[in-house]
This record gives sequence, structure tokens and C-alpha cells, in this order.
Amino acid sequence: MKKHAFFDSIYTKFMFQLILLIFTPLALVGIIFSYVSHQNTQNQRYAFNDNVNASMINNINAHLESVAQITQSLLSSSELTSFLKNTYDITTDYNNYISSIQNYVEATINANSRSDLFIYMENSSIPMSMDVFFHLSDIKEVSTIQDFLESDFIDCWLCESDFTDISNPYLFPVNDRFIYLRKAYDFKKSFLGILVFSIPESYVLSFDVTGESTVMADGHTRIINLSGETLSQKELDKILSMNTSYAKFGSLLAAQENPKNFPFTIITVTKNTDYSQLILGFLLLLICFAFLCILLCLKNLRQLMKQMHQCLSAMDTSISNNYKTRIPVIGNNEITDISHRINDLLNQAEYLAQQNIKKETSNKETRLIALQHQINPHFIYNTMEVFSSKMKIYGHYDESDAMVAFANIFRYNISTNDALVRIHEELRQSHNYMDIQKLRYPEIRLQADIPIELSFALIPKFTFQPIIENAISHGLKNAKQELLVHIQIEKQGDFLTISIKDNGCGMLPKQLDTLMKSLSSPENIATNGRSVGLKNVHSRLVLYFGESAGLRIESRHESYTIVSFKIPFITKQSAKTSLS
Repeated sequence: MKKHAFFDSIYTKFMFQLILLIFTPLALVGIIFSYVSHQNTQNQRYAFNDNVNASMINNINAHLESVAQITQSLLSSSELTSFLKNTYDITTDYNNYISSIQNYVEATINANSRSDLFIYMENSSIPMSMDVFFHLSDIKEVSTIQDFLESDFIDCWLCESDFTDISNPYLFPVNDRFIYLRKAYDFKKSFLGILVFSIPESYVLSFDVTGESTVMADGHTRIINLSGETLSQKELDKILSMNTSYAKFGSLLAAQENPKNFPFTIITVTKNTDYSQLILGFLLLLICFAFLCILLCLKNLRQLMKQMHQCLSAMDTSISNNYKTRIPVIGNNEITDISHRINDLLNQAEYLAQQNIKKETSNKETRLIALQHQINPHFIYNTMEVFSSKMKIYGHYDESDAMVAFANIFRYNISTNDALVRIHEELRQSHNYMDIQKLRYPEIRLQADIPIELSFALIPKFTFQPIIENAISHGLKNAKQELLVHIQIEKQGDFLTISIKDNGCGMLPKQLDTLMKSLSSPENIATNGRSVGLKNVHSRLVLYFGESAGLRIESRHESYTIVSFKIPFITKQSAKTSLS
């Protein structure tokens, strides 16, 4: 058995590949875990912060939508806007004020019970009532309200830090609350006053605990401390000065959000968890497992290589003693299956070797017999020429010509072993066949419309004669009937289209259908003898040129029959070129 170099051995290659396969991922995992232990990916580090922020943003959006709906409901009430606009008359408006108007506003307030609603009216003739209706003039001196009224904004959100003076008894509550101000107008754009929503911050932020350790306020910034530690002033200053969405301050992680349509900044602070010890332990466990896998794989590979060497040694021995030795079958694995298959191949090889010996002996005997019989066709051909010469002496010229035609066909048959012949040679033998048939059917004729340049194309031997024979045998009703067989060949690109048409009695549709089925069937189908020659031609065309070269037949009863086929345009020169 051939010895392989160390690095060409399957065992060596497999060992190195196994080491690379195991330790490369381990190295990559170690690098990634080391990186993660010092600097986790942003999505993992701030996942909890993002979840808290997302929950608060959803709650804020829900309140924004609720406030917008209540505001729209109040301002779309024509009865309320009309009441706020017109001068109040106690004799005519009192009942409407304490019943319809107050009931409507009270129902609207109850739709959001955790927020307080205040309506500050521009119309000072309407008396204050329900702790809801107040005069705007009572709070106009508050600088924040004055600034809002003078601005172009129709609404705004504020908080406790926006109000420097909260001693005004008519001012709405602002301590630990978010304030929503909305200017009120009627449909004619007449100013009616302002709507005020005072909402507890804990309700909006969805945190019930509002102590310094949980929620811390600084202007329009709210810090949600979820680290479990009290933040120092230095840490608070760093957090408040962050200008990115995410930041790390020692063991603290901070994530910042700015809700849409809500002018406040939400910052959540959480504790950064260190997984370095856990990662190191996991890496050590992976390394131990990798070494164990390598040992087990190398053990199995060594056993596999041993069985393979045994198989190869047995095969070398079997080849040297003419396939007599068989490979020993050991175990029950893939090598066992391979051993069975190789033994089957050795059995087949031994059988084929014996068959080849028998065939060689038989071929020698066949060649001797063929050489002995080779002279017989030449003897028959020479004998027919003697008969033809004798017929001419006695004046039987037609019979003599028919005998010569038959001799030519016979010579054509035995003169060459080529499967493909030129079209003009095939046509000449068709004329010889017609000369023979004219002894019985004197009114038959053969016409050929073949361009000279196409007459040198190659066609399978004896293609025309069976088709012409079929036209004569089945196209004539009696010996005196006229019959014209017309052969036409046209070139279309790299293909020849050959059609053979006769004006015989044709076929009925059922007969044509049966004939076409017999041509395509692998078995012979009885068609009153019509398909034997045609099926032979069809089969040979398909074998030489493929299914597309098979015969196509058209026929009309008492009119005509056309047999056509399409083959590649091949000459002897092009055939030699393709072979070379």
C-alpha cells in the first residue's frame, strides 16, 4: 500500500481541522465575552432603562390623548362656549349655569378623575362656581400666565418650577404636578379664557413613590432613580449634563428620552451589572469540554483509520490474486457498509473477467465464420448479373433492368458499413426500387425536388425506400392506378426538412391515429402491416438525431399522404471536422 506524507494523511488533516474547528470558535467566544465583560453592547446594557422609558412614554402619550379629548369635548360644546361668551344674567342664566353647564363640566371631569380641571373665564360677569370656574383676571398678574397669554402659542405644558409665585389663592395647584394650559376660543375666534389641567407627576410618570430616592425634578428634567442607591450631587450634575441618549457613570447607567409633544426630559438611572466572573467560569468550562471532544474524536478517528487501512490492504491483495480475496467485514458502522460494497464490486469484477475471457474466445470463432461467409454476397451479386445478361439476350429488357436495379440495391446494401449516406445516393437507390416496382405497377412515378447543394447532405441509409414502399403498398387500389411520389427537401437554418408526398388513396382519421400511436409506442401495434417499415425509419431517425427528428404524417382519405421529418444538415466534411 502506498505511503503518504505526514501532511497528506487524512488523520493529520482531520486532527488539525478538528483543533481549528474547536479552538477558533473558543477564541472568538473568549474575545467577545471579554469585550462584553468590559463594555456590554448598548442594547443589553440599557435594556431595562429602555423598558422603563417606554412604559413612561406610553403612559405620557395616554395622558396627552386624554387631555386632548377632554379639551376637544369642552371646546366643541356650543352651549358652553356661548355661555362663556355672553354677559351673564342671573335671572335667565342661573338655572342653566347650575344645572346644564355644571353637569356637563362635572361629567367631563369625572372622565379623568386623577387630573384637576380649571376654567379661567375672560367674561368676569359669570360668577365663580364648583371650584372649576374662575376669573382669568385673578391670575393674570402671575408672570407665567401673563407670558402664556402674550405668546402666540395656543397651548403649553408647564411644571412647578415654571411658577415663581404660587401664593395667589386663585391659582391652580402646581406642587409636584404637570400643568397643561389651553387658550379657549369660540367658532368666531373670540377669546373666552384658558383651560387648565393640573395632573400629579406620579400619575403621569406611573411611579407612585415620589421621594427623592426615586423621582427627582430639576426644571423640565425628571430623573427616575432605579439603582437602589442615593445619588450624590456630583452624580446628579453629571447625569443632568449628559448630551447623549445613553451614558455610563461609574456603576450607573443612564438613558435619556424626550417625549414627543411633551417638553420634558425623562432620564432613568439603573445599576450596571458585572458578569466578568461568570464569563470567565463559562470560558474555562468550554475549554475543558473542547479538550474532551478532541480526545474522543481522535480515538474514533484512529479506529476508523485502522479499519480503512485493513480494507486497502485486502483490496491490494485481491487485485494481485485476480480478485479472489475478499475484504474482512468487522463491526457495524459505515466502514462495514463500504466493505460490503467493495466485496460486491470484487464479485462483479471477477464475474466480468470470466465473461471477458469467454467473449474473447467467442469473438475469435465469430470472426473466422464471418470471413468464411464474406464471399457469399459477392457470389449472389455476380450471379444476378449473369441472369440479367441472359435476359437481355432473349429480349426481356424490362425484366433485365429490374434485375440490374435489384443488384444495385443489393450492392448498395453490402458495399459500405456507413450508417449515414449522401442524399443523392439514397435517391438513386429509390429510383432503382421504383424500377423494380414498375414491373407490377407501370403507372407509378418518382419526382424529386432537391437543390444540388443539399444532395450531398447525409441521411440514414434506407430512409426513402421504406416510405416509398409504404406509399405503393397502401396507396394503390389496383395495378393500373396512377401514383406520383414526390420528394422535396428544403433547408431551414441548420436543419433539413424532408417531405415525401403521394397522391394515393390516403387514410381515414382513425387509421392515421392508430399509425401515429404505433410509431411512438415501444411495442409493435398492429396496423395491417402499414407501420413496420415506417416504425423502423422513425426509430432510426430518433436514435440518430433525437425525438424531434421523428416522422410526422398527414393524410386525407382518397386524396394524399405526406410523410415528413426534420434532421440536422450534415455533410461528410462537417462530420469529420466534428469528430476531429
